[in-house]
Amino acid sequence: MRRRDRIYLWLRDHPLVVDSAFALTLFVLVGLTGWPVLIDPQFMSAGSSALWAVSTGLDRLLATVGAPVVTAGLTLPLALRRVRPVWCGGLVAATAIVQWALALPIQGAQIGVLVALHGLAAYAPRWASRGGLALGMAGALMVGVRYFTFVDDVLIVFVGITALVLAAWALGDLQRVRRQQLEALRDRARRLEVEREQEARLAAADERARIAREMHDVVAHSLSIVIAQADGGRYASDSDPKAAVRACETISQTGRAALTDMRQLLGVLRTDDGASRAPTPGLAEMEELIAAVRDSGLDVGFTTMGEPREVSSGVGLTAYRIVQEALTNVMKHAGPDARADVRLDWTPAGLMIAVVDDGRGAAADSALKDEPQGGSGHGIPGMTERAALYGGKLQAGPVPGGGFAVRAHLPYPSGERMRR
Repeated sequence: MRRRDRIYLWLRDHPLVVDSAFALTLFVLVGLTGWPVLIDPQFMSAGSSALWAVSTGLDRLLATVGAPVVTAGLTLPLALRRVRPVWCGGLVAATAIVQWALALPIQGAQIGVLVALHGLAAYAPRWASRGGLALGMAGALMVGVRYFTFVDDVLIVFVGITALVLAAWALGDLQRVRRQQLEALRDRARRLEVEREQEARLAAADERARIAREMHDVVAHSLSIVIAQADGGRYASDSDPKAAVRACETISQTGRAALTDMRQLLGVLRTDDGASRAPTPGLAEMEELIAAVRDSGLDVGFTTMGEPREVSSGVGLTAYRIVQEALTNVMKHAGPDARADVRLDWTPAGLMIAVVDDGRGAAADSALKDEPQGGSGHGIPGMTERAALYGGKLQAGPVPGGGFAVRAHLPYPSGERMRR
């Protein structure tokens, strides 16, 4: 920040210090010049030299003693011009009224009246601002009547002082409007900053939830395959060593793929531009998912019905994760010798997804026991949350006669084109 800007900010943040220095400087300047008299009522109202000679010593003494007092009353309260504008205007107005009542000379310190009026218009409440304007205009007439005899002189003085009063009040009112505009802009900037912070926190929370879902999908699916292959390889190691070798190869490939996905997800957390490197599989990778599950030992059938459409990457990722999570639950809960069927049906109303197995039928209870309720991004609540995010629905439950079924409906976004 430049020095000039720092000085400006300091002056703006310390109005009492600045106004006190201004009031004291004005008092000293007027005092050093001997409280110059602008209008002497004794001279202006004198009809002849005889009346001038009649003036008493008491009047002269009052004028001599009252001049510095009036100067102090008109200048020193200006220290409160911005911090206590009503008090400042009241003290200056009281001094001017006493000066008028005692017929003390009009002097250069009367500029304090205009400065106080400006402070009322700029910083005081509206009632005080308007009251100060009315009192200033009344004072213009009172000065003319008190200090001048001829009507023409009274009118000239009234018009001149009224013009000064209106000018001082108008400048103060304009400053009030400008200050209110600046305060409104600063308030808006503060609110926008708060809103940006809130949006950033919400975006961060949403990103953490998304990453949590991805982490769960990657870890749960990969570990399910690893566990299934490890168990199968251990049981087949005595009778079929080649099967054990194949199981080890599958475990190695699954572990490497999971490690790659984990690194990409952690890259999202470490860098701002890592989102582009996050794993975003979709419908195109569905067959690879089915093949990987088959390699793990689960018999999976895959059927596609209807005319495929182009969908957004979010919808494709949601469909992929629903099928992945459903097959993971089958491997975890359906038991040995289970079979699953995956079906994608491209209907006019949307994409229908069905994953049905013929296992023990306890997948729902186990899944709900293992995963927290409320859609935290895991298990069946996580699949439901994913489907609802794109306006879809998901139903999961045991099948009569044995088995478990997961059925989801994902509507097409508006404006999707048919893909041949």
